[in-house]
Parts: sequence; structure tokens; C-alpha cells
Amino acid sequence: MRLEKFIATSGVASRRAVKRSIREGRVTVNGTTVFIPGHPIKVQTDTIEFEGKLVKPLTHRIYIMLHKPAGYITTRHDERGRPTVMDLLTDLPKSIYPVGRLDLNTEGLLLFTNDGQFANRMMHPRHEIEKTYLAWVNGVPNNRSLDRLRNGVKIQKGITSPAKIKLLDANLSTSETISDKRNRNGKISKLRISIHEGKKRQVRLMFKAVGHRVIRLKRTRVGSLSLGNLQQGQYRYLTPAEVKDLTG
Repeated sequence: MRLEKFIATSGVASRRAVKRSIREGRVTVNGTTVFIPGHPIKVQTDTIEFEGKLVKPLTHRIYIMLHKPAGYITTRHDERGRPTVMDLLTDLPKSIYPVGRLDLNTEGLLLFTNDGQFANRMMHPRHEIEKTYLAWVNGVPNNRSLDRLRNGVKIQKGITSPAKIKLLDANLSTSETISDKRNRNGKISKLRISIHEGKKRQVRLMFKAVGHRVIRLKRTRVGSLSLGNLQQGQYRYLTPAEVKDLTG
């Protein structure tokens, strides 16, 4: 088995994070530091340490969905002492970690697990897991702007893949939605947008590219999994059927 696959499936971190740690020299096999991902190991006989801790095979897999509020960093630890999503998960093993991320001011569905294979499937672009958001933006996007979003727009990291988008409501007053002092015309629109990529701040950058600043952003669905009526700040375990639907 490859080194990073074993560590990831042992619930230590996502495969992407494990590869980074290997390249940084923080993983050893039988006491020898390994710097290259893909190193073959013998699970039954080799001793693996990740950042100074012995890695043991995972025996109990955990899958959790959180309704993330705005104002929380999606990370296990923050050097600046800011609130993190881990502060919202009580009485849970320290081995779980967020699957992907939602930025500080984005709300909604965020997954957690200790299963590296599951995390990799959810995050890797080749699996094209669709993610759906509700976006409140300043102004009212016209048909040309909506078509640009549907066909792909240029952002900092290249051209986005085609998105599904629908204008749900237009010309809402800020009092009907949220307060935003920078939205001087007092009107905002509500849209639903679905993408299968995961570039940093992608939805915000997409709307910015067509001239509409995102005022509020909420992820409501990942693949077949919907946020439903889960309240902000609350979490629940996924059912076996939900995990099966997500992983195919």
C-alpha cells in the first residue's frame, strides 16, 4: 500500500494534507524520514509515524454534517486564536477533520470525517461532486451575466467550468434579507448556483467577474446530501445510506 493512502485511511488527515506533510519531512517509516509520496509500505510490519505520532489502522469511521455559521474558520487549529469549526463539534474524537472548506463568511453544509478515502473522493476534481449554494448579491444580474456564469468565467485561477444557475428573487430590499452598508442601492438578488469545482472563494469570484458582489453565501447541498432543517451551529452523523449515496 502507498504511504499516503495508509495514513489518510487511518483517519489522521486528508490525502492532500498527508502528501504535503510527507514532502515537508514530517513522516517516517521504521524511523526513516520519507520525503516522496507514493512510498510503498507493508501495513502489517512497518511502523509509520505522522508528525511524531504512531499511525494505527482506522477501526471506526465517522461522517458528520455541520451547519456552519459565518464567522468560523474552516481549520482544525488557528494560530491567531480565531473561532474554528472544531469549536462547534463537542464530545467528538480529535481525529476528525473538515472535508474541504467554507471561507470565514460563508455558511452552510460542511462535512467532517476521519476517513481519508471518503475525504479524497469528496474533494478530488475528477469525481465532480456537485455543490449547491444560495447567493445573495448586490444588484440584479441580467441574462448576459447569467449566461456567462453558466458557460464559465475567468477568475484568478483560470476559466471556471460551466455552472447551473437560477435567479430566485430580484430587487429584494436589504431589510428583507440582511443588512449591508456597502450595498448603497438597497437592492439585492437571491440566486441558486451549483458547481463541481472547489477553487478558493470560487462562487464569490465568479459573481465578482460579472460585476455583482456576494453579500451572503450559504451552501445547501453536497452531492446527494442536503442541509435540510439542520439549524446553524448544529451537527449530525450521516446515515449509512447517505454515505453510500455520496460515495457511489
